[in-house]
Amino acid sequence: MDMDDIYQVNRLIYLGVAHSNGRKSLVSQHQREATELIQRFQAEESFQLMVIEGLKAMDLHLLEVEESGLRLAARHSGSLFAPTLTEYGKLLARNELKAAELLCVHCAIATAFFPTEADLDAPVEDLGVVMVEDVVEILRRFVCVEKDLPADDDIVHPQVRTAAQRFRELPEANPDSKRVGGGHSWVEMIIRVLDHIVETGYLLKFEEHEGEWEYRPTPTYQTAMKLATVYAFHAFRDVVSSYSDEPVAEEGEA
Repeated sequence: MDMDDIYQVNRLIYLGVAHSNGRKSLVSQHQREATELIQRFQAEESFQLMVIEGLKAMDLHLLEVEESGLRLAARHSGSLFAPTLTEYGKLLARNELKAAELLCVHCAIATAFFPTEADLDAPVEDLGVVMVEDVVEILRRFVCVEKDLPADDDIVHPQVRTAAQRFRELPEANPDSKRVGGGHSWVEMIIRVLDHIVETGYLLKFEEHEGEWEYRPTPTYQTAMKLATVYAFHAFRDVVSSYSDEPVAEEGEA
């Protein structure tokens, strides 16, 4: 193995990390190089073994070889490359959306896919699909239970509790959400977050029936939920799990 081989191994891993983290502009800028390295990886067993060893040394696991690069995931929570929900929030947070609100949506999506602890270890192909309506139902349960939590209950971060209050004030769906000044809705925020996770390769999106989209988790996404931001996700799920299905009388009802 000469220095040029070492350089190319490291470049393939570097571009694989960029690809796995959704750094589209960086990957696009070096797409020709990435394609050539992928071709060498598939054609030369010795080069492939060097890359695998390099990934192990960096606490990375190879999930899949894709045309745009290697799909990588962290081997454990202590890895430098372990993905977190906070990173998603930073990527999506814009002037009109706060990170705490995005974190609520991310936790609701994760809870829909992994309602129990056992689901985090189950083969992803055995997990069901999730639709926007499923995430809306999770948020309904969360804001319903959260509003009755004692003020000094610290199971949920204060910023997330503030976000829950804002969610209660937002409509679940808003036909004017795309118009200037039309406001936001739960559905709009959920779709924005889901689309972003699909773009970064953590979820797969299918249109089983016209206009009805279904989402499936990938091993990478399951790894992220299993190893990263454990407290935020588990605290959110604990609140949701305490939701009672017993009907509650609406205001004004006898």
